[in-house]
Amino acid sequence: MPKFRHIAEVQNLMSSKEFIRNIGIIAHIDHGKTTLADSLLAGTGLLSPQMAGSARVLDYLEEEQRRKITIKTANITMLYKSAGKSYIINLVDTPGHVDFTGKVTRALRAIDGSVVVVDAVEEIMAQTEVVTRQALEERVRPVLFINKVDRLITELQLNEKQIQKKFTHIITNFNNLIELYADKPFKSTWKVDAKKGSVAFGAALHGWGFTLDIAQQKNLRFRDVITNYKDGTQEKLRKILPVYDAIFSMAIANIPDPKTAQSYRIEKIWDGHTASKVGQALVACNDEGPAVICVTNVHPEVGSEVIATGRVFSGTVKKGDKMHLMDVLSETEVKQVYINMGSFREEVNKVTAGNIVTLTLTGPVRAGETLVDEAHKGGMVPFEGINPPSEAVVTIAVEPKNPQHIPSLLEALDRLAIEDPDLSVCVSDETGEHLLSGMGELHLEIALKQLKSLLSEVELVVSQPRVVYRESVSEKGIKATALSPNRQNRFTVQVEPLVDEIKHSSNSKTEESGSILSFDEHRNVLCDATGKTEQIQEEILEPLIAGFEFACRAGPLCKEPVRHIKVNLIDFELSSKADFVSAVEIMHGVGKAIFGSFLSAKPVLLEPVYRTIISVPTEMAGECQRTLSSRRGRIVSFENKGLLTTITGFVPVAETFGLSKELRSSTSGYAFWQSNLDRWEKVPEKIAPKIISEIRRRKGLPSEAPSASKFLEEK
Repeated sequence: MPKFRHIAEVQNLMSSKEFIRNIGIIAHIDHGKTTLADSLLAGTGLLSPQMAGSARVLDYLEEEQRRKITIKTANITMLYKSAGKSYIINLVDTPGHVDFTGKVTRALRAIDGSVVVVDAVEEIMAQTEVVTRQALEERVRPVLFINKVDRLITELQLNEKQIQKKFTHIITNFNNLIELYADKPFKSTWKVDAKKGSVAFGAALHGWGFTLDIAQQKNLRFRDVITNYKDGTQEKLRKILPVYDAIFSMAIANIPDPKTAQSYRIEKIWDGHTASKVGQALVACNDEGPAVICVTNVHPEVGSEVIATGRVFSGTVKKGDKMHLMDVLSETEVKQVYINMGSFREEVNKVTAGNIVTLTLTGPVRAGETLVDEAHKGGMVPFEGINPPSEAVVTIAVEPKNPQHIPSLLEALDRLAIEDPDLSVCVSDETGEHLLSGMGELHLEIALKQLKSLLSEVELVVSQPRVVYRESVSEKGIKATALSPNRQNRFTVQVEPLVDEIKHSSNSKTEESGSILSFDEHRNVLCDATGKTEQIQEEILEPLIAGFEFACRAGPLCKEPVRHIKVNLIDFELSSKADFVSAVEIMHGVGKAIFGSFLSAKPVLLEPVYRTIISVPTEMAGECQRTLSSRRGRIVSFENKGLLTTITGFVPVAETFGLSKELRSSTSGYAFWQSNLDRWEKVPEKIAPKIISEIRRRKGLPSEAPSASKFLEEK
């Protein structure tokens, strides 16, 4: 392992919070994040300037180097000196592909500011908006780097005035995102302004960039940049205007230090009371407070140990510390403490508040976990859950050819789920298949490659990818009464589509349905409309909710999860004999009643729909339009951006398998696209029966969905 000379100085600076910046690089795919990261490493002496732009240091996985995309988040600690002062720069590079946005969300928890990279030609794209929204929701302050400016000169042949207009358009659109997504106190103060030094311009691949302040100091005008490119002397720009100076100076001036950031971030990202002892230490970013760490990334090691990376929000973490895991209510021990250096780790004796740390830990640690030192676990609550902006909508079934290898498969799948919580792993109740679900084809392709690497000696049988569907209703169902399996308890419910006005809070009430008893991740709500609120004691409430969750987990149409329904509990009658009133009887009785009313409420099958944005040379736009239309796609806009046209459309996820290959073929590889989950829509009536029948047969069910009467009390 190489020794990094600046580690000792970094450790000495850790307690001086004003000299720390925790920064992430976020962007749409292929807008230049990792290339920019290379240039920043070169600026701090960690990479040869000649290698910057091609080394992809933070993309150290073989698959990342091969595909030239970022798959996981990587962080590195650098020392940057400016105006006689030294600064710790904790830099995080994040994925740009939409399939990995969950990893972006977790990385944002550890940083205080983001450098949003935008391609000068393509401008604000779909994923730019997604990741910027994620950052603002975490109260991470953005600055803007308009990259690939050379393309405006060499490809679009724009003059100085036209380039200025292009810049103004990008900045205005970016500030519109801040106006739309930032919390109210930050809407105006966080908007970027080139005159105030929160916007930089440049070409990371060529190693140059500037803010307006730097351009004035160098007595440089943009026409000089244009001249350099036209004369073929653009290499001079790397020496005159190194991009790392522009980015670092912009970040130091605009992105807050961790103490300042935590004063307003903690109330947003932590579920506890800021007036408590732990809360005060978190807000103050206090080195002497209780050690509190939010884990953002986990990599299992051989045996029971894991490598966990996260942000130290309070206190000091040292080797040998005993920590409490808030989510799983377990204990762990710190075996080693590291500062991350991309693919390397440098062991240190301690890391203090406001810094990013990597630890070797024991026990069941997963991404999103909150660690606190054992002495303060009683007064601690976890950080707010980290929710990805998308859902796992594509599934494959994975089985070992030899059943003897099932334990090895389960162990490997569990390891994948620990490393990437955006992957969903389960065993189908109907078929016994081991199902692996992800955000999209690429996400699953990468996961499957990792799985095969972990099980190199095991031959796997893998199904074709298939789509995850949801079940819902389109009208109010009957008041359905069902009996418990022992026929001694009676439950009446009524299912209807969920009204958006209902707030997801256990204290919420509606005039029509009374109080909300429960709600789940798919926006299903259980309401009490019995008028017997005082009779619903804890021993009854728990199995009632369990029955609601049981029914919503796998609906009666084709055993797919239920979405966006309201279940009104109208009445219940329990047996006077305690032996007949068990939790299991209540749960199944409620579930049957929900199924009965659901099937009378004009049930529908919902499919996930991608919002797809394609950037393609204008003369090939027609080919892309025909391709999307042939896949039940709906085009909503065309936007001309010089030589390129941007097409925005909506395509059902079920129609996107093989889309990448078809688009590459029809445009000779010139099309570039990005898709992200936008909504759930009703499957067209013409094809819904066929899809429902296919899903049911695959799950070993009769091809026809049951009738409501199957679940209801016999009259």
